[in-house]
Amino acid sequence: MITPMTKAWETELLWSEEELTKKSKMKNEGGGLLILGIGALALGVLNHLLLHIIYESDMIWIAVTVGCILLGIVLTGFGVKLITKIGASVAEMTAKDSSYSTEEIMEFYRECRRSDSLLLSLTPQPTKEKDFIKVGFLTKNWLRLPNRLYHGVMRISDMAVIWYEESALPGYDPGVFVIKSDGNMLYVKCKPDIGTEFVEALTSRNPESITARHFTFAGNDYDAFQNPQKAADLYRKIHQA
Repeated sequence: MITPMTKAWETELLWSEEELTKKSKMKNEGGGLLILGIGALALGVLNHLLLHIIYESDMIWIAVTVGCILLGIVLTGFGVKLITKIGASVAEMTAKDSSYSTEEIMEFYRECRRSDSLLLSLTPQPTKEKDFIKVGFLTKNWLRLPNRLYHGVMRISDMAVIWYEESALPGYDPGVFVIKSDGNMLYVKCKPDIGTEFVEALTSRNPESITARHFTFAGNDYDAFQNPQKAADLYRKIHQA
């Protein structure tokens, strides 16, 4: 589904500037490691006190106990350290995964709030609670693919190749394939009607994009799926000419 962005969609599906730039302590990650560490320590103590009988030798019994306790100490230490560590903001994580700067990511989200931006959705009526990840956004200069929360962001001008593949490729179901100008290939699983609609909308913003998996240029054959870097190199060569 492709539909113009509305104020309701903005409120429901877009991060605010505060949410994009907010940094918080890594309590969840640290807490997870802390729990694992305590569990390993408890297992070591349990092994030492109650499970001696199952071992054929004291050496193995002691080695398992020491191994569990050492692992528990390491995990607990890392957990405590992470709990107090400040994590990256959403904008910083997106910048890292998509190879753009944080300011460029902020620019993308600002464009999402303009009147000419479009919502790309794999569901008819997406909500933040259920389908937040399943939506993407198309603006004048930027794109975020559905089902690609962080690394699916790219400049429209960096969209080198895009096509809908109706047949299942090795490791992939039918869906839309996008190759960025740096050679990275992204994929969105979707039905044919949604996929073809996406391709048409995206190429309307960048008519210079290549729209086929197999194509020939200057007597050379290209397979964008098998060799995405070669296809991306050609796009850059033509685009920069």
